[in-house]
Amino acid sequence: MTRYYCILIFLFPFSFNCIAEEPGSFPSVDETDLPDARFETPKTYTGASLFGHINGAAELYLEYGFSGAWVNEISLSGEKYSVEIYRMNGPEEAFGIYSVSRFQCKSTPSLSPFSCKTPYQLQLCSGSFYINISNNTGNIIDSVTSLKIGEAIVRKIKESPADITSYLPGVSHETINREAVLAKGMLGIMNGVPDQEAFFRDVNGYCVVILRGGEETILSVRFSEKKDMKDFMDIHNWNPETISDASVQMPTGETIIGIADNHLLIKIKE
Repeated sequence: MTRYYCILIFLFPFSFNCIAEEPGSFPSVDETDLPDARFETPKTYTGASLFGHINGAAELYLEYGFSGAWVNEISLSGEKYSVEIYRMNGPEEAFGIYSVSRFQCKSTPSLSPFSCKTPYQLQLCSGSFYINISNNTGNIIDSVTSLKIGEAIVRKIKESPADITSYLPGVSHETINREAVLAKGMLGIMNGVPDQEAFFRDVNGYCVVILRGGEETILSVRFSEKKDMKDFMDIHNWNPETISDASVQMPTGETIIGIADNHLLIKIKE
């Protein structure tokens, strides 16, 4: 099932009405794509109206860079499926929300570069879209039908996926798909890798991909500006002048490599 989001929500007078999106802005499906299916009236959300759909998790989506959502109920093969398509501001943002949402993948279907399937849920990340398809029974028929719906959706996405390998050189795509977490702020950290919260406290202007291994945790941190990286290093009492494209051992025990401008690869022994 979808991972539980533990997020403190402050109540503001947001409007919870659905807001229509421009035609063609989602890779949505209808009877043309699935002739045997019956569709309810779709709902679309954008900005603050997302709180009317997912409430507690809305702030997390907004932190990553949420653009809009298309939600519908589809009846097919005698069962009903809930389909959610979230359009994020870019492929990295889509992978980010996928990475903190997937949970205990039983398989990784080849429908899209990033996928995670459990008996009750199929999650896909393709281009700037995160797709979530859920069913009520968890049986094999519903799993196969979910794949059919997912395939109809991703067929319409032409945008390239996020290149997460640039953050984790040498790490396999399968490992990234199953294990890597991308965060752009504290809510992403708290929901994906909460044990790293203290490491990023008071840090701004970053995108981090985190991968836990048996003996070490890898943090690949790209900063928006040089000042953001300097502030991060100052917080940890690291000397920026020691950073190079070779491994450097910090007094606090971490190993750091500069893999690009304003981009650090940090290895922490478990």
